[in-house]
Amino acid sequence: MIVVLDTLRRDATSLAADSPGLTPHLDALADESVVFTHAFSAAPWTVPSHASMMTGLLPSGHNCVSLRPRLDPRIPTLAQLAGEAGYATGAFYSNPWLSDKATQVLRGFEVQEQAEITGLFQLESQFGDQGGREISGDVSRWLGGRADDGRPFLMFVNILESHLSYDPPKVYRDEHLKDLHPGETVSIKWAHEYNAGLHPHDGVNWSIVERLYAGDVWSADRFLGEILQSLEREGLAENTVVIVTSDHGENLGDHGLMEHQFSLHETLLAVPLVVRVPIALRGKFDLRARSGERRHDPVQTTDLFATVLDIVGDDIYASPPSSRSLFEPPAEADRPLFAEYAGPAPGLLEMLRERHPAADVQRYARAIGSVRVGDLRLTADDRGSVELHDIARDPGQARDISAAHPEAVEALMQLLLRASRSASENLTPVEIDPETRRQLESLGYIH
Repeated sequence: MIVVLDTLRRDATSLAADSPGLTPHLDALADESVVFTHAFSAAPWTVPSHASMMTGLLPSGHNCVSLRPRLDPRIPTLAQLAGEAGYATGAFYSNPWLSDKATQVLRGFEVQEQAEITGLFQLESQFGDQGGREISGDVSRWLGGRADDGRPFLMFVNILESHLSYDPPKVYRDEHLKDLHPGETVSIKWAHEYNAGLHPHDGVNWSIVERLYAGDVWSADRFLGEILQSLEREGLAENTVVIVTSDHGENLGDHGLMEHQFSLHETLLAVPLVVRVPIALRGKFDLRARSGERRHDPVQTTDLFATVLDIVGDDIYASPPSSRSLFEPPAEADRPLFAEYAGPAPGLLEMLRERHPAADVQRYARAIGSVRVGDLRLTADDRGSVELHDIARDPGQARDISAAHPEAVEALMQLLLRASRSASENLTPVEIDPETRRQLESLGYIH
């Protein structure tokens, strides 16, 4: 079972020790699971990120991106391969981007239940949430039929509650947001206006923005709890591997941005990842750590593809180079992690321009790639901009050190270019070569 808590940045969870109490159900699951502390998304927004999870490919490999948000039918998906291996497959979601008619990223799931929400600027269901209540009910009913089906199953769930608009439920407001007006929200429209420059950064009460987002995170965790309870109630938990992650994070004014477009900062790429292997299956699927422990090796969301194929037992289809099973021995600390952003859809820039005709929205019209090796992170775009950050010393990515380390820039740039070429041609994994290792070791970034 894969549960994606949409738009959940890692540091908004209790797993990061920065937000105690927001994610009690995720915390309880983590106590029975292995937590991956260095998990990163391959893309900063829904479509390419989910396509990467479902295919194991980087965005440049599947090319399901903003300018062509539709997965190539020739690329096999997790659901297709699981189905061919005899699995029942079901997907439950409300995010409109995930539907077959929109993108085909969930192609192959024999059952697809989409909770209906209003248009892309409201994202609200008939129950006033973002689809979580209906999804929880759909999941419960589907799981209830597993005993009669007799087949093993692959279930995918996307819970949208952490996504804009930030509008926590009344039960959360009554306990944690009593000082705010009951109608206080952060709307999608406001976020677009901020990105267009209509709301000066220093004039925004960012504490309120963060608190409203936190309430939505709490709501997403509540629905996660309901889904896990359904699994228990149907007697399926003891034989089901559970994977919980996010497709990407969120900018909350970080780097002068709202939402999850226009950048590849850590705020968008660092995601939670929790994997629970029940006791009955631990002899077969070994995460190389005990329940409740943490693994600190570098992993990325493309790895879910190879991991699920290991569970399904598909030894015919070879995972792409960018996907590495979590059941393999932990990756070396210097494993390169890649992320790609093909740029915004033209319609998004037009939307910002309509909000503020005088705004320079063309500054957002750029493709970006990044590679992280250890604590060193290179970000480059198609306009020639290059930045280098030491994430350990500068987690907010405020200090560009590229000018001081041209040799590291060159080494990481070559890795980035090779990764894009490898993804599009399905070549061998991009690994640290001896010369690159020597250069980065000399700078103290890998050991």
